Amino acid sequence: MKKLASNTFKAAIAASLLTTAVTRAEPYIAVRTGMKCSQCHVNGTGGGKRTDYGAIYSEYQLLMKSAISESRSSSFDPKLNKSVSIGANFRVESSYSPQLTSKAANAGDTIRVAPAIRNPGAFTEKNLYLEADLIKDWLKFYYDLDMNTGSAREMWSKAALPGGAYFKFGKMLLPYGFRLMDDEAFVRAGTGYTYNTTALGYEAGYEPGPLSLVANVTESQLSSVGSLIFNGMPIIRTFRVGASHSLRLKKREKDAYGSYGFFGGFAFGMFTFLGERDYTKDGGVDMIEDYLEVDFLPVQGLNLKAVYESHWPDRKIAQSQNNRTRLTLGAEPFVARYLQIGIYYRMNAWIPQNPEMNQDQLVGRLHVFF
Repeated sequence: MKKLASNTFKAAIAASLLTTAVTRAEPYIAVRTGMKCSQCHVNGTGGGKRTDYGAIYSEYQLLMKSAISESRSSSFDPKLNKSVSIGANFRVESSYSPQLTSKAANAGDTIRVAPAIRNPGAFTEKNLYLEADLIKDWLKFYYDLDMNTGSAREMWSKAALPGGAYFKFGKMLLPYGFRLMDDEAFVRAGTGYTYNTTALGYEAGYEPGPLSLVANVTESQLSSVGSLIFNGMPIIRTFRVGASHSLRLKKREKDAYGSYGFFGGFAFGMFTFLGERDYTKDGGVDMIEDYLEVDFLPVQGLNLKAVYESHWPDRKIAQSQNNRTRLTLGAEPFVARYLQIGIYYRMNAWIPQNPEMNQDQLVGRLHVFF
């Protein structure tokens, strides 16, 4: 009984950290187009500064056809010269959660009230990027400044190798699963592979044709991810499937920490489907995280999103008693070059004695990028 209470308390704390941001996943674009992450991002596993192709694609292919800036030319050029370019991501979010009173699931439960929460606005991301081609098509330097902390989120160099391979060294994001922009997604927070998970290490990648394989090693852990993309299939336009694995290198942690999982997605007409499941061991506690996403593109520049998530924080406790779920519905119009608007409604469900974990949330977001 004491262990059950302890595990429930730990799960409550973890779950409380998973309610502060909305789903803002970008991998649906890669699945929809059948492109690799490295096609649009300098980081081969996604996220951060965009490549020249990614910048052009985001300005024109993601833009609404009747968008505000469609007829206006841009005087901004992120390329400082032929070898050095810059980029940025700024996200500001406002949110509101209404008051909620807990329900008595068992006799003797104390009724609790979670007050309404209003957040008029806060930065959820403010990063500046610098990319330098030291030796064209061979040696690259990359710097990602996190202005929330004033320190480098990433700083690495990458050397291109024959046959679509590369070798990277420095401080970097660690590869695992879909590179979701939502750090609070269960599959990211539960496994520990978020945009705050960086380390000094070495990474090797190999991307021949539709195959992508990446392995990363740091002082304390090894992580790997691989995927395969199929294009031009009958009925289904694109299909992607992959797997991830991580383990601790320290002997005393090998059996207590680690994760493995599977992910995939496909595009069908105006719909794009994504899914990921991860099996995680954290401090010897076995967990399962699930992520399902459907994106609908009725017209160019307007993405409608539905996301279902599930987090089973301890498999020793019955899932029916301790499973946390949430459903997010949202709209993401690209109204102008470099500008995206997002509005989302999230419905949370967990054990009824914790009203803070069951409050719904309305979120608005402004995203400026270049």
